[in-house]
Order: sequence, then C-alpha cells, then structure tokens
Amino acid sequence: MTLAVRLIPCLDIDRGRVVKGLRFQNIRDAGDPVQAAERYEREGADELIFLDITASHEERGTLVNLVERIAEVLSIPFTVGGGVRSVEDAGALLRAGADRVTVNTAALADPSLITRIAERYGSQCVVVAIDAKRVEGRGTRNAGIADAGIADAGIANAVAMTHGGRRESPWKLLDWVREVESRGAGEILLTSVDTDGTKNGFDVEMLEAVRKATTLPLIASGGAGELSHFSEGVRAGADAVLAASVFHDRVFSIREVKAAMRRAGVVVRPVREPWREAVRFNEQGLVPVIVQDARSKTVLTLAWANEEALDLTLETRATHFFSRSRKALWKKGESSGNVQEVVSVSLDCDGDAVLYSVIPAGPACHTGALTCFHEVEALKNAPRSLDLAPLFSVVRDRKENPQPGSYTNSLFSAGPLRIAKKVGEEGVEVALAAVGEDRERMASEIADLLYHVVVLMTARDVPESLVEEELKKRRGQRRGTP
Repeated sequence: MTLAVRLIPCLDIDRGRVVKGLRFQNIRDAGDPVQAAERYEREGADELIFLDITASHEERGTLVNLVERIAEVLSIPFTVGGGVRSVEDAGALLRAGADRVTVNTAALADPSLITRIAERYGSQCVVVAIDAKRVEGRGTRNAGIADAGIADAGIANAVAMTHGGRRESPWKLLDWVREVESRGAGEILLTSVDTDGTKNGFDVEMLEAVRKATTLPLIASGGAGELSHFSEGVRAGADAVLAASVFHDRVFSIREVKAAMRRAGVVVRPVREPWREAVRFNEQGLVPVIVQDARSKTVLTLAWANEEALDLTLETRATHFFSRSRKALWKKGESSGNVQEVVSVSLDCDGDAVLYSVIPAGPACHTGALTCFHEVEALKNAPRSLDLAPLFSVVRDRKENPQPGSYTNSLFSAGPLRIAKKVGEEGVEVALAAVGEDRERMASEIADLLYHVVVLMTARDVPESLVEEELKKRRGQRRGTP
C-alpha cells in the first residue's frame, strides 16, 4: 500500500454530462464535467477519473474533445476510460491530456490489449477497470485460486461485467484479477456493481478477496455514503478510494473526507488552498498566529503554528497550534472546552503572519480571562471606539438564560412590538437631549437607545453582521448620484 492514500472523485459521463445512478441503472444528470473537474482540484482531490459509461454500450469512442477541455483546467493526474478498444484509442486519449487510460470491456474480449498498451506507453498508463457482480449459479470456486478463505468469503461466484456493468463476461472475478496483473496492468479500479450507488459502504468482502489475489495498486469504488466508509475501504486493502455521488451532490467535501480519514489513522495528502503556499514559516518551521474574536474584534491571543497545525485548523475549523515549550501540537479547548470555531483566515501581506477570526466558546486565556492581553498603560487622549459586543453578549445571555426580575427579560416577554415602541421613545429622548441638554445627558440617552436597539435586534434574530454588511455597502456612496 502506498504511504498516502489517494482520494479520487469519479466523473461518470454520458453524452457530455456528469451522471450518477444506482447499481449502474436509473442514470440522472449531475452537472457539467469541466466545472466539476475544476471544483474537485480546487477542493483538494488527489486525482480524477473520467469514465464515459455508455461508450462501450453504444459501441463508440470516448469523447476526445471533452477530454481535451477537462485536461486544460487540471494539474492533478487525470485518468480516462470508456470505449477504449485499441492502442490507438489509448494514444488519442493520452495525447488529449489524460495521464492514464482505463480499459474494461475490450480487454475482457481481448486481454492482449492490456499488454499492447503497456508495451507502447508503459504499465503506469494502464488502469484496468473491473466491474464485478455476484451471480448465482456460476460455480463455487475460481479455478485459478487455491485459497479456501477466498472461496468461503462468497466471492467465488463473482464475475467481471462488461458494457458498463450491463453484461456478464465468462471471466470469474479473481481469475481476471490475476490475468490483468500478468498482462502488465499498472493498477486496478474495482467497482462492485452490487454496492454501486447504494451509499451503504464499499464492498469490503470483495476488496479483501481481490487484495489477497494481487499486488497491484487497488482503487476501491462503489457504495461510499458515510465518512467512515472511506477508511473502511482502506482497511480492506485499497490504496485509493473513489466516490461520485457524495461529491457531486455535495454531501461531503474533499476536505471533510480527508479529515475523517486522518482521524481514523489513514495517511492522506493535506488539502492545500492556493494561498497556503504563500505562508512563510520561520527557520523553526513556525508562523505566528493572531486570534481575534469575529464579533467584537477583540484580539484574544498570539500563538504559533507549524504546517500540520495550520492544515488541521483548516480541515477541522477549530484552532490548532504548536507548543514551542512542549514541542507538540495542541488544540485550543481540548481540555477546558473553550474551543474556538474559525470562521475566516487572513494572511499578512508578506506571508509571515496569519490571522484567525474565531467564535470562541469561552475565555481564550489560561487564567480565565477573555483575552490574553491586558492594558498596562493608556496613552494620553488615546482614541477609543464604541464596542457593543459586550452588550450583545449580555442581552443574548438573558434571552437564552432568563433571570427573574430582569428588565431585559421583561422586554423579551412583552415582545418585539413593545420593544420597538421603546426604541421610538428613546430616539425622541436622544433628539431632545441633543438640543437642550449637555453632552453627559445626551450620552446617557444614547446609551438607552442603543440598549433597546440591541434588545430589539436580539428579539428579531438580526445578527450584528447583517447591519455591518449594510454599513459597508454604504461606505463611499455619494448621495444624489445615480
């Protein structure tokens, strides 16, 4: 098995569109293949496989022009199959931009095709796609496999299917696996027709049997529907795991699947965003990370991250750091529960500092303080901005945890209409103070108005971010102009 397990989205193509079905039937449209290819590379796929699933059935060649269009937008390895019936067909696809080709139906009819393509372009370019299905009444053992354990596993009656899983071939599954290895194939793409599209998991029994029968790299396909299924496929012997519908339908992202596999102990290549390459780590392999409250904009802490900590933060959306004293990774809140949900990441213009904008679940400092920073000296006449975050925090707490005798809770009980009326009354008080009172009285009335506005926003579930976005839209706009 390779060191890093590959995660491969599959683009099943029918008439130039991505499609998906159940057990190779009931095909439905799932989108544009070029757009899907671009998205999967951007999200961190290790490879892509493009299968023209009706080319063999319709006895036509693969859509070479479409392969060229997809290859133009990709930099990751790209495998193409469907309708490859000759060395010339394989060459056309490789020249169109494919890194490898898959053969299936034509190879079952003439196994020498595998050898001829391998001799012309190298075994690394030849992937044999095996669509296998259990067929009752086809015998109890594979003639070429003297392994009672495999026979007892229920795979003895499995056969290799042709024409996109529509027809049975005369080849028993495990006999065919041994044959393709002897013919010079570089890899096997194993799809269980029994589990394809079911989302009940890969055919572990079939994977284990094929793993025992060959030393070739093995791609597991057919049935992934839960995050745990991917690591289960690896434990059954797969060097790579492939899925289609869970990615096409956005049930899971590439990042989510890789994070789950990593948690299960599977080695995977990290997902790297384009900006990730611009991060400049120091000579110790670290970069400073500033953590800021996304709502109040309060700076909470300064910590350090190495590449693994940064990648874990991006995968899990929880802050991870590297302790310089312990020389170990640590997750904020792992023991205290004061985790920090990362909502955005910013990079310094020089690439040598990172900013996490977070929603904290509790204090950031080990002392129990909200922030690790405390004021030690105030500059004379230092400008101060109005910070409503603490007020929003208190009001939200009153709504979620009512307290007897609380004026705020009495307003919530009275409802938005009553609160709105108070906002109107306080607005009038501010106007009157502005023309007839001193600054201190005016400030007091403004405080009353802002308090009631915050209560009204909280009662109506209007987030601060919505108001902030509206204010941003108005910045720089000139009144009276089109």
